[in-house]
Amino acid sequence: MLVLTGAVFTVSLLVTCVSALKVGVAKVDATLPVGVPLAGYNYAQRRVPHWPIVQETKYTTWMMPSKGHLDPTWVKALIIDTGDTQSCFVTLDAIGSDGTLVQLAYNMAAAEGFKIPFENVAIFGSHTHSGPGAITPEMLWAVAPAMDLLVPEIQTMLATSIANAMLQAAANLQDGSVGIGISQLKGVTENRRAGVSPYLSKDDIDPNLGVIAVDDVDGKPLVTVWNYAIHGTCWGPDQMLSNGDIMGGVNGVLETMNSGVAMFINGDAGDIAPTDDTCSGMPQYSGAPVIAKAVMSARSDLKMSQNVSMKVASQVVSFGETNGNLTLARVENCTKGGPIDICSLCRVLDCDVNLHLNEAWVEQNPKFGAFAINIDGVNTALVTIPGEALSDLGTEIRNDLMQMKFNNVLLGGYSNNHMGYFATTREYDVGDYESLLTFWGSHTANWIRGNCTSIAQQVAP
Repeated sequence: MLVLTGAVFTVSLLVTCVSALKVGVAKVDATLPVGVPLAGYNYAQRRVPHWPIVQETKYTTWMMPSKGHLDPTWVKALIIDTGDTQSCFVTLDAIGSDGTLVQLAYNMAAAEGFKIPFENVAIFGSHTHSGPGAITPEMLWAVAPAMDLLVPEIQTMLATSIANAMLQAAANLQDGSVGIGISQLKGVTENRRAGVSPYLSKDDIDPNLGVIAVDDVDGKPLVTVWNYAIHGTCWGPDQMLSNGDIMGGVNGVLETMNSGVAMFINGDAGDIAPTDDTCSGMPQYSGAPVIAKAVMSARSDLKMSQNVSMKVASQVVSFGETNGNLTLARVENCTKGGPIDICSLCRVLDCDVNLHLNEAWVEQNPKFGAFAINIDGVNTALVTIPGEALSDLGTEIRNDLMQMKFNNVLLGGYSNNHMGYFATTREYDVGDYESLLTFWGSHTANWIRGNCTSIAQQVAP
């Protein structure tokens, strides 16, 4: 059963007709200063030695300052303009996409003349675990510490880069063509909950590799967007140099293969990690050319067209305060319990500690978006997900949308907001890390699924 949660604050639905297609792209170096904390890990070298005792530097409080840059971190923007409707997709090398950062960046761009409605903009974090922290005000990520306390100067720097990419993409609009398709890619990722969940093996991944190709009128590649589920965790917590992780490595390879600007949109990667072989040889990453070759192969199979129309829908939904019931079983994945059989005891006594955190601690009003792109009668849906969907939730959402007669479904994870993990009821009850960071209880995934389906229905063929 699908469950919609909360009150819908805003709704926008724009329907367009086929007309002259224009596209615009921009790539901005958004590398932040040395010393900014690196978001993603809250232990080992990333955390201050005596946490929670603070150790303040210019940009850090509970985390250690970064020591340099392995490679640049980028913001990239793509605008697709059908003549009646414009949509803007922005990717950034960061742990996620925060609502306050997104709004700040959009306001900056709008103040400089950016005309695309906010509802038609989607901003995606790549989920690298070696990108910038100190960019979000939510206290949960600060105290954890996985992001550290907000530093307004750093947030403004990143927002400025995002706004500049949006403005440059708008200024670069030109005639072009678009192609979209999905292929399959296996062997480069694995399910990291295998061994924790009795229901999963390492092979339980999302193999869908989505590609959006954009060419100029002469057929020269301008942009290659690839959509795939993979965690940015090749580098561990001892890496103190900022970088885009495996996704950035793939983008670098793609841009040597005549891809145009390479952009990455993550998918339902909550439990999907790169394999050891994929990460080996880093920073060259043995898996980077493998993934890049698969992307370019899929791109070569696409039929490019100017016959494009779009429908866009957007809504903001209130989830309310969290309901993080911390059972012993979920914290420790409890199965035995020792001589007093504490696991069975807690199942009888319902040993819960419910954490009701407000929006100062974690985002609670996410923006869900759906973009329906029709190319020569082939319908593709791109639906945004405001956090980390586990792969089985992603499969459910994809199947829901396929039943609406979409030919292709792209899942845009880590988009617009970051509300933590979205574990299905089955995996929530199993417990462990992803379950603990599913903040609205065992029905969280149903609410996410319901809202993704609801917004997609507004643009369905």
